[in-house]
Amino acid sequence: MKPRLLALSVAALALAGCGDDTQTPAADAGADVRRGPPECPPGGNVCGCADEGPPDFSRAESGTPTDTSDERQRAALIRTNYWRTAAGLEPIHANAQLETAAMAHSTFMATNPSSCWPGAHYENAGSCMGYTGRTPFDRIGAAGYRAAAAGEVINWESTPERAIDGWIWTVYHRTPFQDPTYTEAGFAAAPGRPGDPRRFHNTMEFGRSAGMNAPALADVSVFPPPGTTNVPTAFQGNLEGPTPPTPATGAWPSGQVISLMFPSTNFTIETHRLLDGECNPVDHSTFRAARVADGVVADSRADANNSNARFVFLYGDRRLANNTRYTVEIRGTLNGAPWYRVWAFTTAP
Repeated sequence: MKPRLLALSVAALALAGCGDDTQTPAADAGADVRRGPPECPPGGNVCGCADEGPPDFSRAESGTPTDTSDERQRAALIRTNYWRTAAGLEPIHANAQLETAAMAHSTFMATNPSSCWPGAHYENAGSCMGYTGRTPFDRIGAAGYRAAAAGEVINWESTPERAIDGWIWTVYHRTPFQDPTYTEAGFAAAPGRPGDPRRFHNTMEFGRSAGMNAPALADVSVFPPPGTTNVPTAFQGNLEGPTPPTPATGAWPSGQVISLMFPSTNFTIETHRLLDGECNPVDHSTFRAARVADGVVADSRADANNSNARFVFLYGDRRLANNTRYTVEIRGTLNGAPWYRVWAFTTAP
């Protein structure tokens, strides 16, 4: 059985403790922002005017490793920024203290029975070896990192690239990669014990140090980026922990996860459509943070596990078709001005 993916964001805890949630104002934040040709009429055949990219992966190596980053850590940083910068965010940079915390936790999982790390994000002390802190926030603090925001993701993939991609093609594990709140990261992989089916224990810590401003988004970040190809057709949400809301069918898998990260919480969603290769509507589910009610359209459902009110997720209620161009249309307002985004991606053969 494939191990469950586990994600935890402790940004709210860190911010409450440090009182630092400053952000640089977005440029022209109240502008009427559109993507695609000037005329992309609502409700019509928008497939012909969708933004087709291609995505810009040229900044994959724009993140700065640490002096002590090993080969796996450098590979993880490159793969992280491969996706992050293509989604319109500034690159994330490696931090030695976060790498130390990640390696400590990966090693803790690799050398102790799972009873020492219930839920994977939490360490038990007692007779467990290598304990550095109960929570991710405790562990990065023990490594010397003073956080304004922090998050952690864990999986058991065999390579750094597979680890990053395993997190990217989910709901909650994707969020730190697409969230400008985090400016630094540390990846670590510890090999499993002999006989352990988990070849590597992968941990990635995300952070923003106290006193550092979070760069703002000048526009909405969408994922998959426009023009992305080989997009996986399905999302097995019951393997992610916590488990996202089930699609309207009540069963997994759903179609692949589509996400939008807004520059602020001051937005509404008035129209959302997923269209297949013939530009026919695809049944889908869409979710927004439970604490936000304004602007949620009638068929949206609150997502109790998503505390980041700037994110919106949607996915087809069923697996998407292979080798098919899909179009996403989202319309509403952003900072009080009309806004829309129409873009396309293509699934894997």
